Amino acid sequence: MSRYAKNLRASLLAICSTLPAFAGHADDASPAIQPVDRTQKPHIDTITVEAERDRKAIERQVNAFVSGIAVAPRDQSLANWQTSVPLCPLVAGLPRDDGEYMLARISKMAKAAGAPLAAEHCRPNFYVIATSEVSALFKAWGRRDPTMFGDAGGTLIHNFLHSSTPVRAWYNADIYNSDGTPLGNNDNQGSFDISKARVNLRADATRIRFNDVRNLASVIVIIDAPRARGITFGQLAAYVAMIGLAEIRIDARASDAPSSILQLFATSGKVPPPGLSAWDEAFLKALYHTEHLDQHQISAVKTAMVGEIAPH
Repeated sequence: MSRYAKNLRASLLAICSTLPAFAGHADDASPAIQPVDRTQKPHIDTITVEAERDRKAIERQVNAFVSGIAVAPRDQSLANWQTSVPLCPLVAGLPRDDGEYMLARISKMAKAAGAPLAAEHCRPNFYVIATSEVSALFKAWGRRDPTMFGDAGGTLIHNFLHSSTPVRAWYNADIYNSDGTPLGNNDNQGSFDISKARVNLRADATRIRFNDVRNLASVIVIIDAPRARGITFGQLAAYVAMIGLAEIRIDARASDAPSSILQLFATSGKVPPPGLSAWDEAFLKALYHTEHLDQHQISAVKTAMVGEIAPH
C-alpha cells in the first residue's frame, strides 16, 4: 500500500471514530439487521427478447450505457477491486441498525458481483460516511491530512468538495504490474519505493494485454443526509454499492438503460428501481468476470452484459 493510502486511511479512521461506525463485511441474514423500509417488496427484472431486432436494440442500449457510466482512461484499464487489495467496507454516521443493514447489503452485492471481499476483521478501504455537515467533515479531514486527494488536479477536487449531489464518490486507484504487485521503482540497491516515479520493469511488447492495471485502492462515499431524504435504505445501499464497486461517472446519463439504480437522483422522470436492476447487476458481474488485463475489456464487458440481459 502506498504512503498516501496509509495516511488517508489513518485520517479517515480518526474522523470516523467520532461517528457510529461498522466495518468489515456482514452476513445479510443476520437477525440484527433490519431494513428501514419493511414494506419494500423484492424486485425482479424480467426481460424478454422476441426477435433479433430487439437484441440489436439492446446491444445499442448496452453500448451507450457502459460508455456513459464507466470511467475508462485512454490506454489504461478499468479500475475495480482485486485480490491484491480486497474490498473492506466501513459505514459511519448512521444509527446502528441502519449502518449494519447498509454494510450487509453492500457486502452481499459485492459478493454477487464477484468482487473480492477481505476477511471479517480487515482494514477499511471503502468508506461510506453519512453526515449532515459535509463542509465541516472536509475541514476536519483536511486538517488531519492535507494530501487527502493525492496528486489530483484542482478542478477535480473543487468539483468534489462543492458537489450538490446527495451522494458523491472519490476514487483512489493504484497501478499494479500484471502479476499483482504494486508498480513502483527500484533504487540502486534494488529496494522498492512506490512513492517515487513509477517504472514497469516487467513490461512486455504487446498490444493485446495491459502491462499494468489500475486497481481500486480506496473509495470514499459521502452521503449528504439532508439531500438524501426520501430515499429508501434499500435504494441508498444499492446506489452506494454500484458507485463503490466500480469507478462510475456520478453525473453520467443512465437514461439509456431501461432501469438503473444510477437513475436514483436523476431528473429524467424515470422511476428508479428499489435496488440494483438487472442492468446494474449485469454490468458489475461483467466487470469482475472479464479479463482485467485485456486492452479490449470494455468491449468484453458490453458483450457479457448483452449475453446476461438477452441470452440466446
